[in-house]
Amino acid sequence: MSLPPRAALLRLLDVNRNRCLEGLRVVEDQARFGLCGDARESASLKDLRHRVQEALAPIAREALAERDAEGDPGNPAERPDTRGRASAGDVLGANLARAKEALRALEEHAKVALPEAALPLSQARYDLYSLEQRLLAGPPSLAELRVYAIVGEGPGRPALEAQVEGLLAGGVRLIQLREKGRPDRELLALAERAQALCSEVGALLILNDRPDLARLTGAAGVHVGRDDLPAERVRSLLRSDQHVGASVHDRAELSAALAEGPSYLGFGTLFASPTKPELGQQGLEALRGLAPACPLPIYGIGGVTRANAASVIGAGAHGVAVSTDLLAAPNIEAAARELVEVVSAAALSKT
Repeated sequence: MSLPPRAALLRLLDVNRNRCLEGLRVVEDQARFGLCGDARESASLKDLRHRVQEALAPIAREALAERDAEGDPGNPAERPDTRGRASAGDVLGANLARAKEALRALEEHAKVALPEAALPLSQARYDLYSLEQRLLAGPPSLAELRVYAIVGEGPGRPALEAQVEGLLAGGVRLIQLREKGRPDRELLALAERAQALCSEVGALLILNDRPDLARLTGAAGVHVGRDDLPAERVRSLLRSDQHVGASVHDRAELSAALAEGPSYLGFGTLFASPTKPELGQQGLEALRGLAPACPLPIYGIGGVTRANAASVIGAGAHGVAVSTDLLAAPNIEAAARELVEVVSAAALSKT
């Protein structure tokens, strides 16, 4: 027996409202627990869910009265869903598609049953398109990132937030926050702000020696020195998608570090460095001898500048880690842009 047109329309809206909200909630939870995009996207998805609910609120009760869960052709008792999901990514894609399709159906049929809801639903659909792009893009891989900037406040340097903003504006997409003497609460606030700035442009933030703060802030990972916690122990404290970097100074340390399973290595000190004057310089010959034995991205560190960065890439490093040459520059953005161009050209000349 066919339903009256109004009842059929309301049932259609109810079904698609449920599909949309359920799909959005699945995606929201994935973002919240770090399975896709940035955890902060969960707040945007929650807001989107609430907007859909509000747009349809005037007919929600009337539509609920027309619901027939037992007689729904999609009821698993009648049509079991046997489709598998091989990964969390499959779950993400399926539920994004489900929410988008439902939003389109809601928008079109709201034009008949609730015209004032059509525009908010259309805007929600386009906002979901943008969210989908960010969620599926994922963070950049280390293979794409050759300039690694290390930030921290010090004499003659601007405030940390200004450092990060300048570096990001200059094209740097891999940044380490190194602040050894800060109280924990103060450091947490700095890390949260730096992570927010990096997230806006898809950059990775690494925290020096603080897996607890990396977990709290959603940072991309942690860097540890040879006297810090072992990389494999640090990794056990982090999400599976977070990186652990390690420092090495010679071939013996390289073997020990590789056994701990880091994501990347920093090798130095290459040149005399004002940041760590107590360390002797290794030089480019040491890098040339060590780089072929390293299967991971290796960043040359220590006294690296815009003037010598190309030679570091030429000696076998994947990238360069730089602090003073960028942070002491009159214009951090311009210095960062110049370094990115120098390193990119040097890497291109090797291919």
